Parts: sequence; structure tokens; C-alpha cells
Amino acid sequence: MDLKALLTISVADKVFANPKRIVLLQQIQACGSISQGAKLAGMSYKTAWDSVKDMNTRLSEPVVLSEKGGKGGGGAKLTAFGARLLQMYALTDQMQDMVLAALQDQAIPMNSLLDVMGHLSLKTSARNQLSGTILSLDNSVANLSSDHDNLNVNLEVELTSGLRLNACVTQSSCARLALVVGKPVLLLFKAPAVSISLNKEHGEHQNQLQGRVHEIHSNSQTTEVSFAINKGLNNGSATQMIYASIDTVLANELKLVVGGEYYAVFSSSQTIVACMN
Repeated sequence: MDLKALLTISVADKVFANPKRIVLLQQIQACGSISQGAKLAGMSYKTAWDSVKDMNTRLSEPVVLSEKGGKGGGGAKLTAFGARLLQMYALTDQMQDMVLAALQDQAIPMNSLLDVMGHLSLKTSARNQLSGTILSLDNSVANLSSDHDNLNVNLEVELTSGLRLNACVTQSSCARLALVVGKPVLLLFKAPAVSISLNKEHGEHQNQLQGRVHEIHSNSQTTEVSFAINKGLNNGSATQMIYASIDTVLANELKLVVGGEYYAVFSSSQTIVACMN
């Protein structure tokens, strides 16, 4: 489906900016004239002039500066605020398009804007991107020392699938990111940081997620494996993927097969935490 959302900005319940007015401002910016901008925007000069006058008087800053015609002719240009209005509108339009795309893709969780941006916009070298919510922060270790910049805070995060895992950040990073219980976060870690095990291992700071092998790609040195992680507490939630990159000799020893169930294992210290403030 070709879905489209139209953004309207109101001030005191009266339209300030809508798609037609934005097109007018874009044309004025391009040609430097309200009359010519009106023609290019497909509206009458009176409608264009009334629209500009309304926008210029509704807020504390005008959006268009104009000069009356004379020997050299009149002209118009956007103010700095008017230019920022166009930039804001374009950015909001991009976010709306991302959310509409996510609506049509059941694999993308929609618990927060961070979920949508992480899947459709954020590109990193870390193939693993898991979204979730902070359940708890444990900084009890931090109280044992006064060197706060090098102390760690352990996070327990519930994924959108219902599964839980741990992440570890420094106390200073925790403060800079304003991490608190209930905050949505995105967990990033590289495929080489993930090992594969037939059985659940022991380790306080090891994350172990059981999953079913989805794909296997190998050469003589490296084997890349993608896992479909088992759904947890939330029925109907999208299946999340984990990617591992291991030595091919080890992969052969594990006798990895598509459809087989294994554990994806990675340390909490290998996980990068991202969030929106």
C-alpha cells in the first residue's frame, strides 16, 4: 500500500502551516518572489499573499521578508526561521514515512520511535540491533570505589519479544545517556562478539539466547550464522534476529544445520547501548 500522512501545524487551533503553504514557501525560496512562487505553487497571488501575511503575524518571528516593487522590482526571501520551518517539515515528513513503512512490516517493532529508526534509518557496523526497555540498573559495584569514571552499571533489558538480557556501561555513560528504569534503548553488538553453544553455559555476565538457525554462509575461514530468536512473553511479537560470525572449524565441530536450535552467547560488556534523550 502507498500510504501517505499529511502534516498540519496549528497555532491556537488555527492552521499555521500545511502542505500547500509549505510548497509556497519552497517556491518563494527558490525564485525569490511571492507572485512567481504563487504561480509555481498553483495558487492565486491573493491566496499566497494572505497565507504569507498570516504566517508572518502568527508567531513572534516572520517566515518571509518582502520588498515592494520599484525601479529594481520587488522580491521576497525566507527568514532564518522560515528556512528552519522548511527543514523541520522535511524531517517530520521523513519520520512519518518511516513510521508508515514500519506499519506495513510486521518484523519491525513499534514500541518507540527508537525501534523504527533503528530498523529503517540507523546504519552501523554492528549487525545486531535489539530494541527493549530497561527493567533495572545495578550499580552496587560502583559503591566500592570512588573512581566513578571507570565503574560499571549493569542493565537488565527486556526485549520487545519478551526475552531479557544484560548490558554493561560505565557510570559516566549511564549518567550521560540519562538511563533510567522504563527507558527504551537499542542494544548494538557485532557478529564476531557472538559465540554459539549447543547447551546453556554458566556465566553471570553472559547473555544466552536460544534460537533456531535461519541461514548459514561459510568459506574456508569464517562462518556467518543468523538465528531467529524464540519469542518470549509477548504473543504475536515480531521474531528478532541474532547474527554470529565464528571460525569455520568450530562451526563444523558444532555441526550447524539450518533449523537446528542453539544458543547465541555474548558478553554484556560487548553490548553498546543507544537511546534517544
